Amino acid sequence: MSTLSERGSASIEFIVASVALLVPLVALTVTTSHVASATFAATAAARHGVRAFTSAESTNVGLERVRAITILVAGDHGVHDATPNWELDCSRRNCLRRGSLVELTVHLDVPLRFIPALPGIDIAPRVTVSRSATARVSLTSVNR
Repeated sequence: MSTLSERGSASIEFIVASVALLVPLVALTVTTSHVASATFAATAAARHGVRAFTSAESTNVGLERVRAITILVAGDHGVHDATPNWELDCSRRNCLRRGSLVELTVHLDVPLRFIPALPGIDIAPRVTVSRSATARVSLTSVNR
């Protein structure tokens, strides 16, 4: 049996190990919550945007409403660095004709903050979140 005295370094080992495990876990949690916020924002923007479009007086006014709502909802959900895009699909040639179905698909291109870019590739990692909503133009709408 050895008579060498042992020095305790368990606390230092615990701190190093916990930091090595905790930092990636926090980064993963923040990234996941950012993507979840973008998903909620895309859902709300599609739902409210299609309702605002179907109640608009003209297509140009409706498109302006969709643009404003998408930016506002994304900001409300804390997704300021996402790039919003949308697609509008109508069941009839005139989107705002009584009874026509309008589908709005909102795409948010969200950067992944804590995931590094690959060497030699200048594009930052991103994920695109897409959500759709459909609404019918009211049969009792005026001037249609």
